[in-house]
Amino acid sequence: MELPETPVIVAGGVGGPLVMFTVTPARNALTLGATNSSASMASLYGQVFSKGFARGWIGGLFPATAACPTFICLGPAYHMFAGFAGVPAAVVIASCMESCIMFGAETANAQLAKNEKAPGTFKTTQPLWKPWGPGISIHILRNVLATAGLRIFCKPCTSAIEAATGTSNGMTQAAGDFSGNVVSACMTAPIHQLYGFVATTPELRTASRKETSERMTKFLKDQYLVTEGGKTRLSSTVPRDLSMRSFYVATLYTMYITLERTLVNNWPR
Repeated sequence: MELPETPVIVAGGVGGPLVMFTVTPARNALTLGATNSSASMASLYGQVFSKGFARGWIGGLFPATAACPTFICLGPAYHMFAGFAGVPAAVVIASCMESCIMFGAETANAQLAKNEKAPGTFKTTQPLWKPWGPGISIHILRNVLATAGLRIFCKPCTSAIEAATGTSNGMTQAAGDFSGNVVSACMTAPIHQLYGFVATTPELRTASRKETSERMTKFLKDQYLVTEGGKTRLSSTVPRDLSMRSFYVATLYTMYITLERTLVNNWPR
């Protein structure tokens, strides 16, 4: 088992928190959208910044603080696991480690964003140190698919773009990274919104497993399906959530993988 290179560690320990804090408004807009299926993307971002530009980053320090060990998992730890267990196994292991670290902070962030919109919804928020609670299994599944975008989907997307353009450079690499992360973002959009719903619905803290399952199923149906004239179709919420999730995830992970690659290529030998 080989230890990761220094630039990979620096990217995870320093770059991870920076990019995580940068995308806080996008994460907060997604959280608000989980309990407001009728609001447009513009409306949700309007709510995020309704009390001032800086308030758009409310709660962002929690995930940013947790992002240091989190991106150590997604960066250095992932590379270490991939070296002996292979890429798919490394994706799963790194994602589970990420959830153990990030669940408390991200859930507290979501609940603070909810309180910002509806004061008093949560009297006490999720403890930062507690890596379990309602929504943890959903959180893990979401992270596995998101990490797959970062570590698996980007390569074939980059190859496809290079084949289509007949060139290979930094621009095609960035486009491939962004495209791969958009694919995973679309896959994780409903999963993330379901996690946001569970995390910001206080009564689910004490609900039975059956009641929780019924509420989750109802949420997904209400969020993504519309029945008119006896026919069921996808709701207008689907493109909204796919767009918002893609913007958040693709920006976050493309910024990170670009930083990691830049440090590795330019680090003094």
